[in-house]
Amino acid sequence: MKVRNALPVALSLVVAAGALAPALAAPPKPKPIVEEWAMQHAPIPLPLAGIEGVDGTNSCTDPAFEGVSTTFKTIKTKGAGTLEVTVTEFSGDWDITVMDDKGRVLATGGPTTTPTALAESGATEKAVVKTKKPMTLVIGTCNFLGGPTANGKLVFTYK
Repeated sequence: MKVRNALPVALSLVVAAGALAPALAAPPKPKPIVEEWAMQHAPIPLPLAGIEGVDGTNSCTDPAFEGVSTTFKTIKTKGAGTLEVTVTEFSGDWDITVMDDKGRVLATGGPTTTPTALAESGATEKAVVKTKKPMTLVIGTCNFLGGPTANGKLVFTYK
């Protein structure tokens, strides 16, 4: 093969390999899902405390209290990752419940509890869920027995 012919062929192969490399690389991770919101809610009516399934550890599950005592956020993930939900800037007892799209409780928040948190201001409640696949997550944040205002934030970070 003549040098005049070999050089263009070699350059063509290098260009083709360079164009193919990005196509073979792993796809980029999706951007994290981030959402923040402010809440102003009345406490959940106390008679609920005796209802089966509502005990303060999963108190944010009743859709009847949306906008009154509870705020729900729904996210659809595209893959595995970690969801971190925080509620801050409150006094008393605010709660977090994370569910799947079938209503199964995946995690509840902590560490605040009503007796110790009543005297605190600026407390923090946090829940973390690790997922292995794409899924729909429903996040309930609620005023279980606290002051009227709080701030919520969720961050879902892909693996």
